[in-house]
Amino acid sequence: MAVTDISMLRERRNKKKRDKFIKKLIIVAIAAAVILIIVFTKDMWYPKLDGILTKIPAPNNTAELAEGNFPLSIEGGADYQIKALDDNIALVDDSHLFIYNSNGKIANSVQHTLANPLITTGNKKTLLYDLGGKSFALYSKYKNIYEKTTDDPILLARLGSNDTAAVVIKSDKYPSELMVYDATGKNIFNYRSVSRIIDVTFNSDNSGCYITTIGADGGLIVSKMIYYRFDHIDYDTSGSPLPVWESEPLETLALSVRLFGENNIIMFGDRICAYFDLNGNVLKTYEYERDLVDYSSNSSIGALVFRNDERRTAELVTINCETGAINEKSLDHDVLNIQVSGDTVYIQTKNGIESCTETGTPISSVQLDTEYEDFLRLDSYIYLLGYDEVNRITFN
Repeated sequence: MAVTDISMLRERRNKKKRDKFIKKLIIVAIAAAVILIIVFTKDMWYPKLDGILTKIPAPNNTAELAEGNFPLSIEGGADYQIKALDDNIALVDDSHLFIYNSNGKIANSVQHTLANPLITTGNKKTLLYDLGGKSFALYSKYKNIYEKTTDDPILLARLGSNDTAAVVIKSDKYPSELMVYDATGKNIFNYRSVSRIIDVTFNSDNSGCYITTIGADGGLIVSKMIYYRFDHIDYDTSGSPLPVWESEPLETLALSVRLFGENNIIMFGDRICAYFDLNGNVLKTYEYERDLVDYSSNSSIGALVFRNDERRTAELVTINCETGAINEKSLDHDVLNIQVSGDTVYIQTKNGIESCTETGTPISSVQLDTEYEDFLRLDSYIYLLGYDEVNRITFN
């Protein structure tokens, strides 16, 4: 929630500065004392350690925070969003859209007046939109490409890898309407839905999209996908576009639908995770036995983490895109967030960041002296999302 009282925000920041200053003084004092002890006792311990130090391997990771432009300060507190943008990051707060390079240097800064700003990113562009408002705009790293307004409130927006934009609105006549725009802002496809659209996923070459809707069946919430192509559209007698296919409804509230490798689609629901082939056929489902904490996927691995309230631990579940193999791994601690990157699963705990293989075998970890609310793995860096700042560490 955004902090609107400026005096409270100033007091919070001053307290944080005082705490950091005191901590630095303590560290310096301790370090000075240790150095003096080492110097005056060198003749006692150095001969015993001669040659040993060169045999100790260097650690893979360090929790040392980046310097220079970091941390990135956030105006307005926790009401901000960060996304990967090529090898850069896009960040939106309650007044600005920023594009930063990996060193925290600003490549572009745009002031906005949106009430509820959100961003979605493609390979090299950022789509900024007003959730519940009527404005959206496409930005490159350095300039504005186009700006548009809608007649009705925006429910969600998505951006394809070739900068094709999908914008879903709520109208008086329909629960949801989808409008698709090409990279120049030209409207190329429209769809009016009698059900609520909760996600739009572009296919691999952006020539079509998978529309995810929710409805009710026998008092239960169900979700299904509808596939449309933009390059070849047939219409019914009323002039509505005909879908290529519709999937069977699943008894779950879909949270996100993503491409899963070259030939599959994965749906993360509140009760079920399912993956489909490109014809909408369900290949496998996984029903949850515990409360879902977080989920993530890329082209090869789908991952979910669940909370074990009885033991105050967590369970990691991974799905292999190629084989469909499901692996379950019990963790001896609680988990806040996860992210899949390459063939590795990154796990955020209260104390730090860990990495493991698809089967849950530990790879590496770092400890953090500050609690963060979320993280973003990009290249060899971990961006740490705090209440009113973003920090960065190196994590290989």
